[in-house]
Amino acid sequence: MFKRPLLPGLIWTGVIALLTFTPGNYIPRIISFSDWLSYDKLVHLFIFGVYGFFLIEGFNRQARHPRLSANPVLAGLLVGMVFAFFTEAMQKYVIHGRNGNIYDIMADMLGLTLGYLLWCIIGRNEKKNCLLLKNIINLAIRFKRPYLNTKKERHGSKKVTKS
Repeated sequence: MFKRPLLPGLIWTGVIALLTFTPGNYIPRIISFSDWLSYDKLVHLFIFGVYGFFLIEGFNRQARHPRLSANPVLAGLLVGMVFAFFTEAMQKYVIHGRNGNIYDIMADMLGLTLGYLLWCIIGRNEKKNCLLLKNIINLAIRFKRPYLNTKKERHGSKKVTKS
């Protein structure tokens, strides 16, 4: 069944909707990028991190739609991104006393990414779904040590030239 594996994600969608669609002027406004790591942004990181984990795990476990279970990371992150843009647009244009901004969307995206990383670390997943994480780690290693350009150089083997 399609809904059962996605039930935690669907419930969390409701929690996020309840939190983001509640009118209120008590939430502090973001003045500049230096206010990026405010309490509000940490809340966004947390709720969308959990959301990303639930979505990816739900898409991974469901069996009704093979394309979604074959690409749970892509499906989960896309759904999460669309919902992040939707909640911020609703806050900006529809809900009285709330304001949506780009920094909230950035925090939501980072939260989704943290949810993906958490899923790769503790989730029951296939290694192919965590290739993005492996590629990011490899890129960071190469950036830190640019002299390790090829596989042969990393493993210490040298080219032998004929004289």
